[in-house]
Amino acid sequence: MNEIKGISCEVKNCIYHDKADNCNAGHIVVGNRSATKTSETKCETFECCDDCRCN
Repeated sequence: MNEIKGISCEVKNCIYHDKADNCNAGHIVVGNRSATKTSETKCETFECCDDCRCN
């Protein structure tokens, strides 16, 4: 997998997270098209690793 430059990720139980807090998904989709504040957005690309304890 390749790091997406400029994308920092702290979701340690995502299969695309690496130990340097980088995202290795290749591309991401960030959702809620009608968001009006940060708390209403989310990464649609998130996938939990097998036991949700990757790192």
